[in-house]
Amino acid sequence: MRRWLLVAASLALVVAQACGGSSSSGGNFDPATVSGTVSLSGWQASPEEGAALKTVLDGFKAKYPKITVDYQPVAGDYAAAMVAKFSAHQPPDVFYVNAEVAPDWIKQGVLHSLDDWAGSRSFDTSQFFPGYLNAFKGADGKTYGYPKDGNTLAMAYNPDILSAAGVQPPTTFDEMTSVGAALKAKGITAYSLSSTLDRVLAFIYADGGNLLSADKKSSAIDKPGFKEALNFYLNLFKMGYAKTPSDFGVDWSGKALGEKKAPIIFEGGWLDSYMHGTFPNVNYKWMEMPKGTAGKATLAFTVSYSIGKDSAHMDAAWLLLTYLTGKDGMKIWTQGGVALPSRKDVAAPAGKEVLVSSAAFAHPWSFIPGFSKVLDAFNNAFTGALQGNGNADTIIAKTKQTLDAQLNQP
Repeated sequence: MRRWLLVAASLALVVAQACGGSSSSGGNFDPATVSGTVSLSGWQASPEEGAALKTVLDGFKAKYPKITVDYQPVAGDYAAAMVAKFSAHQPPDVFYVNAEVAPDWIKQGVLHSLDDWAGSRSFDTSQFFPGYLNAFKGADGKTYGYPKDGNTLAMAYNPDILSAAGVQPPTTFDEMTSVGAALKAKGITAYSLSSTLDRVLAFIYADGGNLLSADKKSSAIDKPGFKEALNFYLNLFKMGYAKTPSDFGVDWSGKALGEKKAPIIFEGGWLDSYMHGTFPNVNYKWMEMPKGTAGKATLAFTVSYSIGKDSAHMDAAWLLLTYLTGKDGMKIWTQGGVALPSRKDVAAPAGKEVLVSSAAFAHPWSFIPGFSKVLDAFNNAFTGALQGNGNADTIIAKTKQTLDAQLNQP
């Protein structure tokens, strides 16, 4: 899957809350007494992910032999399948929630908050990278999922091309410009850059910009940093230092790197499996995202394990959720390099160190209900600007109009 994120469908259905399920009070909770079957669901995994998950579930079975896990992957439209289950008040006990759709599901009241259990049952959440954990916090400040793993954006580059051109990989925005100019002088387009917010926003954060206020109740798109970063990013195209993947004749930046059409791209850990499988002989390395005027920044993409408000087996669900996202379970899950840890106390798989350490300054890719409309507005306006139909001001105006409309939704 070239884009790591599963883009969930926009959900308009508001599902009624119901308490459902049973759970012991914190003071009386004894894991050794919990038994029965607990259901687990997510979208259909790759064979490698499926094998890794089986190993983790074997570890859970060894620790909790009285509990059987009924794994029910969804092969089709996961979001639509879950909406149907929520409507019937019959969700799986534990299930995936993409950070992008989490605000919608939290608002609809279909997820169970976890904070009271974490406190009474002594589950330490301080080891999660904030950029991952905060993706599953609601407007009420409560937590509705724990990140099962995570990924960040970083800079991947071809050291052979840069060395032959006599340039070093850039570490700042200013160096991005100078490297672009140096490579252009040798007939090389330096960067394959996406025209979508899920890449551009990392540069906006690094320049001190933001989409939303800290409480996510108002727009911050017209505050300092946002326009400056947009102009910097757009100027890379204007000066001939960057092209979009489609302008290189490919469908994503990973292929531009693999085909040596661009020596520098900005992607996440999903690039590795693609490069190793498709371009095994192409040399590339990882570095942190270049610093902007506000310092380091990147984006944190993640998926949670969450418990449904109507889940039928709350105690068993809690034990499964906290094993999967705890240190022991996550160590097993990530040791093969299929996924990256969302916890600070789990070591990075070999070769993934930059991507994992970047989580320390990553911003969550999770915003407000209805965000898919904001995403479309930005992406369409940005593409228009690249085609000569607008500029940074146009992008800001069109995005803000849609963002404000979503903020004003009841």
